[in-house]
Amino acid sequence: MSVDQQSATLCINVDTGSSATRGFALADFGDGSPYEFFIHQLPNVEARRASEYENNKRRMNDRSSLIRFHQGNESIHRIVGEIPGHAGTKTDPNMSKSDELVPKVLAFVGLAIDRIPSIEPDEINVKLNFMLPISEWADYQDMESDLLSCLLRGFSYNGQHIEFAGAVVKGYMEGAGVATVAPKGSTSYVGVCGHKDMNFIAVEDGRPMEYPKSKTFEGLGMSSIVNSIKHFTDDVVGAKAVFRFISLMDKPKQAENARKELAALIPAHRLEQKLTFTRETFESKWEEVCRRIERDRGIKQAEYFFLVGGNTYLWHKRFKSLFGRAFTSLDHAFKELRDTYDEINSQWAYRALDIWLLHLASTGRTWGQS
Repeated sequence: MSVDQQSATLCINVDTGSSATRGFALADFGDGSPYEFFIHQLPNVEARRASEYENNKRRMNDRSSLIRFHQGNESIHRIVGEIPGHAGTKTDPNMSKSDELVPKVLAFVGLAIDRIPSIEPDEINVKLNFMLPISEWADYQDMESDLLSCLLRGFSYNGQHIEFAGAVVKGYMEGAGVATVAPKGSTSYVGVCGHKDMNFIAVEDGRPMEYPKSKTFEGLGMSSIVNSIKHFTDDVVGAKAVFRFISLMDKPKQAENARKELAALIPAHRLEQKLTFTRETFESKWEEVCRRIERDRGIKQAEYFFLVGGNTYLWHKRFKSLFGRAFTSLDHAFKELRDTYDEINSQWAYRALDIWLLHLASTGRTWGQS
């Protein structure tokens, strides 16, 4: 590939959740053939001291990344991704700490560099946009400057030193992608069905608003149902099983498959009780969501209501019924996203839709033009 080194640019848009990190990148080499791709960073994030890493190199594999960077005067090492012997999908309880989130984003940048052929990082100008849950937005005031310092002064990704020719970093609150397509001059809300919480983001003039207009319904995500069942050693594995059970439980032909999702993780003598309990808990969570929305004047009076997030499939019909004509379907964008990237399944697409819309906007496009 012939590369115009003076015009090489890389635009990265990454959604930093409490579990897996997903996003998109567009590399432009100046030759009229941009290279675009989707990246999925595995969910486990494990902190390791340098000495621990040196003694455990055998635990590294092609699905994990070693990140080394400087925070102030301190040199910090992190292993990001799946680590053999650690279940691979276990959510790190410390993900709300910025010293964990910075290496997670840097690992994502490293994964993007791995996908770009025939060019060195110091010949690339990078534009990095990262998206944060609203409930964690206030905790990361220094992330833009921390990441900018790492991108320009250099960091190590799996032993490779990465230092870009130039960098621009900007943080966004979740809902920022949907905000780019929300009607201007109207009251819009974006419901984000997350793993831990359910968030409702107010959108005005093309940007998501912070509190008090936006709201977080804490403990109404999938993990609250998982934790109430108490038969899972791993939160994310349990959430996947519960998600599958709930998504299939109202489909008579899939009833047996729905049972199998939980039967593999719950003792046989407790299964029937837990199946009933899971159904009841799911319904009670929805009733609580409805009660809170009824009490919230802003959300209830939304002229346009959008729904995104990994658990959207479970709630889609209910929110559509609740909001009626205000419910604004993103089905066409969802279909385009699925059709564009073969590796994205339905649940990933619901989760990735927000960051994909931001990715399109940051690269001068909108859905239907990608």
